[in-house]
Amino acid sequence: MRCLFDSQRRKLLLSSAAIVGATILPSLSRAQNQTIKVGFPVPLTGSWAAEANDQVRAAKLAISQFNETGGLDGRRAELLVRDDRLDVNEAGKQTLELIENDKVHFIVGSLSSETQILTNKICIENKILFNSISQSDAINEPANASPYTFHEALNPHMTASAVARYAFNKFGKRVAYITAWYAFGVDMTRGFQRVGQEIGTTTVADFRPPKGTTDFKPWLDKIKNLKPDVLVISFLGFEGDLLAKQVTDMGIKAQSKCVMPILRYTSRQSKGSEI
Repeated sequence: MRCLFDSQRRKLLLSSAAIVGATILPSLSRAQNQTIKVGFPVPLTGSWAAEANDQVRAAKLAISQFNETGGLDGRRAELLVRDDRLDVNEAGKQTLELIENDKVHFIVGSLSSETQILTNKICIENKILFNSISQSDAINEPANASPYTFHEALNPHMTASAVARYAFNKFGKRVAYITAWYAFGVDMTRGFQRVGQEIGTTTVADFRPPKGTTDFKPWLDKIKNLKPDVLVISFLGFEGDLLAKQVTDMGIKAQSKCVMPILRYTSRQSKGSEI
């Protein structure tokens, strides 16, 4: 029953997107017999490669199930995957090529907060629907809004609002943060601190290691000495997995509750369930 529901839901979502697109996207209404082309730029290389490749597998499954159930009035879908290398300029280049050369009907993807903004801008300029899958607050801000812009994922504002209220009220009000340099980390910590102000937490530290850091011990030593009730780890990807392992190896879990707002299946695969 669940599989049937999920299959029907995916078909409905893609069908609905096509209907919406037909009202604002001339290429859909002009070519009723064409394959529905979905551009999928994600960082297949770089520190978020594990997540991106996992999302590609999921997207291929969704496309396959959509086609197996008849597509949209007999029109099949095709997934065009591109590697944006977690680079803004490369993301822009790949998005333009998907639109101009491959004639895609939709763009889905942009796992990075930074790459999605340029991808969204290019899609708006070309009147192409864009569905962001990034964990980002920025895509929902008025400056980036348009009739062509959609957002599939939870954003840090939503995640922090839920997790912070649970963690701070249950585990304690003395809070330390270790925050990534990219938008996800900054947005997530901002969300936790906003909730913290509402319920009376004290920030004992907010460390922000520079880009490229793989050894977090200098900051973790300070956190260990501070003995916070809660350590919020606002990281994702390869660096986040490294950080979680170092937190575990240094015994910080024995004295503080450690909160990673987003836990991923790929992390369990790479570092193990104990960490």
